[in-house]
Amino acid sequence: MIFIFRKIMFYIFFFLAFINCTTKSKSLKIAAIFSDHMVLQQLSDVSIWGHGIPGKSVKINSNWGESSTTIVSQSGNWMTTLKTPVYGGPYEIKVKSETDQIKFKDVLIGEVWLASGQSNMEWPMSARIINQKQEIQNANYPNIRMFSVPRNLNGINIDLASWKVSTLKNISDFSAVGYFFAREIHNRLGVPVGIINSSWGGTRVEAWTSIEKLAEINASKKEAQEIILKGGINEITIKKALLNEKTILSNEAYLNTKSYSIPDVLQGWEDLDLEDLEYSKVNFDDKDWDNLEVSGSDEDLITFEHIFKKETYAEDGVIWLRKKFDINNIDTSYRFIARGGIDDFDYTYINGKLIGNGLSCCQERSYNIPPGVLKEKDNVLAIRVLDLGGVGGFRSSIYLESDKNRFEFDKGIWRFKHIAFYLNSSIQKHNLSSQQLINDDKVLKTKIKKGLTIEDPNMYSILYNTMIKPLIPYTLKGFLWYQGESNVNNYDQYKSLFTSMISDWREKWKQDLPFYFVQIAPFIYSDIANGCGSCLSHELRDAQRKSLDLLKTGMVVTSDIAEKNDIHPANKQDVGKRLARLALSNDYEKSEFLSSGPLYMKQKIFKSYIDLYFDYNGTGLMAKRKLQDFEIASEDQNFHPAYATIIEDKVRVSSKKVVNPKFVRYGWKNYFEASLFNKEGLPATSFRTP
Repeated sequence: MIFIFRKIMFYIFFFLAFINCTTKSKSLKIAAIFSDHMVLQQLSDVSIWGHGIPGKSVKINSNWGESSTTIVSQSGNWMTTLKTPVYGGPYEIKVKSETDQIKFKDVLIGEVWLASGQSNMEWPMSARIINQKQEIQNANYPNIRMFSVPRNLNGINIDLASWKVSTLKNISDFSAVGYFFAREIHNRLGVPVGIINSSWGGTRVEAWTSIEKLAEINASKKEAQEIILKGGINEITIKKALLNEKTILSNEAYLNTKSYSIPDVLQGWEDLDLEDLEYSKVNFDDKDWDNLEVSGSDEDLITFEHIFKKETYAEDGVIWLRKKFDINNIDTSYRFIARGGIDDFDYTYINGKLIGNGLSCCQERSYNIPPGVLKEKDNVLAIRVLDLGGVGGFRSSIYLESDKNRFEFDKGIWRFKHIAFYLNSSIQKHNLSSQQLINDDKVLKTKIKKGLTIEDPNMYSILYNTMIKPLIPYTLKGFLWYQGESNVNNYDQYKSLFTSMISDWREKWKQDLPFYFVQIAPFIYSDIANGCGSCLSHELRDAQRKSLDLLKTGMVVTSDIAEKNDIHPANKQDVGKRLARLALSNDYEKSEFLSSGPLYMKQKIFKSYIDLYFDYNGTGLMAKRKLQDFEIASEDQNFHPAYATIIEDKVRVSSKKVVNPKFVRYGWKNYFEASLFNKEGLPATSFRTP
């Protein structure tokens, strides 16, 4: 149990140590956000901070001629500011104490933005995006620098991160939206751009807000205040970790099997050894495994829920899948493809050879099969799937593909074996059969303890504490945000929560920084996709629209580039460019860039029709196709499809079924395709008149 003790101590250290700093020497430390290749905000007094010996001096020198000196406080912390010139570089910075020195090389002065949110902001360049290969090949921009906050809840692993130059080698794992925003700003202004990505897929806005701010908001006040009264989120997390150590020991004793600590860094996931690799071998005897028959249709994908036909402890954990196959026309350039991804982590083998692995629920898998691996007869595909929550399994069909041929796997008989639960931040192996997992589920719930989750990224304030707070007060130009899908089930609270988070961040940075966000894309929400079959994303989109009441905010509308069946639209380029338009127009005095599509402003009601007026008309309103998705209602709010037409600077809406119209709505459903635009090509947001 050494690994468990080590993990517990890791958490405790997080709360007792100065987590914002990374050790460069024994007596002088500097916050982890500072490294070679960083970008500092131009024409600013940039904050620099760290840790040292109390009472000792720390001096910072730059080779652009500015310097600063401070004294380490009795608590061991120090902070100072350094004046930056107009954009340029590269420069060097030296941070000196009385005994040690830290030197930063290749420092640029330019524009710095923080990009945050959930999966659509996290979505990397290596995942499914338009013209992916070409975009990655053309990503050599030496004056664009990127910093990714590691996705880890202990908050310490930010020490493992560093600023990277935008190159073919470095770009694959970086946020696509963040990169495309930075590229547009760089190309338009000719200045270095630093983009910090701190995102986590599937997360709620409550996780990104400080516990103090949540305690002020009606939507979260009670729960947040209880957390504060119990000692705060830090102490609670420590208690959870200690409790989970006990539950892990109890489960090991009951199942008479070993548990494995979850890795703290990505490389650890890639190297995770559960002592089960014999299942990948061609000659492994799987006669004791169970059969799973699938039809090959899109509705009959291999998921954990499909396998067990009910909710069980086996929902989250590790499962092996094996399938024998023959293939004609052996081709040395075959690839294994899973377009929709494999939820969450896969190790994929063909004939005992590991051809690839990946960690992302929805990221496309494309693994090249080395020459000589495939044979015409008796091939074996073996996949270890590790699911940490949610649906688990295949998100789409899987197949082999070459330039000439395609071989589908999905139809027919698969062999499978569930080997481990995901419990208590650990992987708990077991020797139970599939029938035992299903039939003895009530017993298992009694005997196997889940403890308390410490790896829940949606815990109140957890992401603020671990992925935002370590960045404060790094000097920024502004914030970018793309999130909301995980809050569609509490859309009525979202405006309050979201605007409070914006205020919270501004207060913490002590600057009224611009905050630009992406409205969530229309999407067909369902129980399978979102755990919420009655979710009303148009209500959430409208809450985002209403958040524009907060000063120095701007919203990107994506209703023209959405995908009905994919919550992660592949067009990340236009998202980044539209975010850049907001910044160029509002912060860089580039008035030629209209910053928004038409935003509903007011209505005028007539006897048989309603005229709608919009802000951000640009050079005029236009329809890219017949205007649709407008609805109109009388006082009874029974809405009917409406006829809509553009007349000069307004849209006129009417219906023969509505005699005395009072209300109009547009795009008022989970999924719709934008039809109303301004002539600059930006779509109007969905809305409902008051």
